[in-house]
Amino acid sequence: ADRTWNVALVGVGNLGSALLAYRGFQERGFLFRAVVDAYAQKVGRTVQGLVVESARHLEELVKRHDIQIGLIAVPVQAAQSVCDQLIKGGVRAIVNFAPVRLEVPSTVRLRTVDLAIELESLAFYLAQAQT
Repeated sequence: ADRTWNVALVGVGNLGSALLAYRGFQERGFLFRAVVDAYAQKVGRTVQGLVVESARHLEELVKRHDIQIGLIAVPVQAAQSVCDQLIKGGVRAIVNFAPVRLEVPSTVRLRTVDLAIELESLAFYLAQAQT
């Protein structure tokens, strides 16, 4: 990659762990610099070579690691709070995997990926092709 981007992942559940394991990000210049989770039993563990930090320190971690892009892979009820903390830390681009609409200022670029909607779209296509 010609340019690199510092990325923070919030939420180290099944989806978050899968995102960390995907090597295509690094090949395209997206470098995970911070991995965060709210569950105490995950904090301090090493996942894909990165130590999981406490969600209480998210804003500080964003600043310390000069994070440009945040990935949100948390439960719906936590997503807006995580989004707000990322923005307070200085993040201006966010990919949200929680199936909820997030509110962000106009200065922040937000992309929401709802995998269920993507599957529904494909299923609709398949159903139409069979008729």
